Amino acid sequence: MLSGLLVPIDRTQSGHAQPMQPEITLNGRAMLATGEEFACKVRNISVRSTEVVARVRAEIGQVVVCYIDDLGILPGKIAGLTSEGFVMNFSLKERRRERFAAQLKWQFNSAARSAELSRAPRIVPLDRAVEVRLGERIILTGTILNFSMSGAAIGLNGSEIPFVGARVRVGKRFATVVRLIDTGIAVQFVEPFAAHDFDERVRL
Repeated sequence: MLSGLLVPIDRTQSGHAQPMQPEITLNGRAMLATGEEFACKVRNISVRSTEVVARVRAEIGQVVVCYIDDLGILPGKIAGLTSEGFVMNFSLKERRRERFAAQLKWQFNSAARSAELSRAPRIVPLDRAVEVRLGERIILTGTILNFSMSGAAIGLNGSEIPFVGARVRVGKRFATVVRLIDTGIAVQFVEPFAAHDFDERVRL
């Protein structure tokens, strides 16, 4: 059970519909009615449609089923072609559309938190060693790469890391994982630092 709270870390890596902001790109796979299956990315996604980036010959009106990471199975029809793939309109029943809308909201909120974390002024603390706890039994050792009043980038030792959305404790401070980075995670603190407490002498 606890192993399911971690995901493998890939140290080799640093993704027309009406877009919602902020823009997100997600990986997945798709299959045409002909049975042809292929890897894809989706972007400019809304509750009704999305742009699919894929190397495939498609035709307007074709039925397509996408499986998108973190969103699940999304059936629909091709509504238009682009230079990089096609645009599909989703065919979802009302209850599935409502659940899909909630999933999208979480994705967009997560992307917004990640963007905010990236823009915040950052410093490197004098004491960079830190423990990241996931629950009471999983303890990961790491190094603070930099941090702001609202979050931190943390390099982690080992081959597995918490997944995006996981609630963790970084040192003594609770946080949420908002992004995976090359060597670890970016987190947003549940309670940001006060301006008068924020300097390189801070210990998490």
